[in-house]
Amino acid sequence: MEIVLEGNKLLSKEDFHREVREKLELPDYYGNNLDALWDCLTGYIETPIEIVWTDFKKSKIHLGDYADRAAKILEEAQDELSDYSFIVKN
Repeated sequence: MEIVLEGNKLLSKEDFHREVREKLELPDYYGNNLDALWDCLTGYIETPIEIVWTDFKKSKIHLGDYADRAAKILEEAQDELSDYSFIVKN
């Protein structure tokens, strides 16, 4: 399955987490923070899955360093999950 995070729609941390929660079908108790994202990536989502973050540069304009930190978590999950990949497209 391919999930696309459209960077031009991620204008705030809240937008990012809402999009992630909806696209990955995360549980209601998802904590809307990067620790919760890691926990759900490594213990909740079904694989195989590929997450593609398009227009990353646009996200970075609005999210600043938070975009980099989120992308790092999404990238590091590749080391934990065998059927998972993450791609950033500027």
